[in-house]
Amino acid sequence: MFEIFKSTLNKVKNNEEKIEKDEVKALSSIVSLLVEAASIDGQIGDDEKNKISSILINQLKLDPIKAKEILDKTISLSGDQIEIWSKTNDIRKELDYDERLNILGLMWEIVLVDDILDVFEAQLMRRVSGLLYISDVDSGNSKKRALMKLKDSNL
Repeated sequence: MFEIFKSTLNKVKNNEEKIEKDEVKALSSIVSLLVEAASIDGQIGDDEKNKISSILINQLKLDPIKAKEILDKTISLSGDQIEIWSKTNDIRKELDYDERLNILGLMWEIVLVDDILDVFEAQLMRRVSGLLYISDVDSGNSKKRALMKLKDSNL
C-alpha cells in the first residue's frame, strides 16, 4: 500500500536529489486529506490525531518524531486550505484505483473514530469519493470495513 509514499520517503531519508515534484505533492495531499477528515467537524480531537499518527507510523513506516512533525505542520497549514480539488487531483495523477480506495478507507476510519458521523463529515466523504473517482459501492464498502476495523480495535 502507498508504494509511492514509501518510495519518496526513502529518497528523502537517503537525501536523494531526484525526488519527483509530483510525488511530493501526492504525499502532502494524502496527509492533508487525512487532516481535513479530522478537522471538518470543527475540531481535531485527540482520537483523530492519534489515528493519523498511527497511520503515519504503522502503515507508512515513518519515524514517530518525523510523523509528529509532519502532522503538526499539516495541521497548522490546514486553516489556510480552502479547497480539496487540487489535493485529490495530485493523488489521482499518482495513485491507482486501489491506492485511492485505501486513502478513502483511512479517511473513513478518521471520521468514524469518534463514533459520530456528522453532516459535514458525510458531505466531505461524498465529495472526496467523487473527486478520487471512487464508485459509490466501493465507498460504501470502504465505510463498512472502517466501521468493522474500529469495532474490532475497541474490543
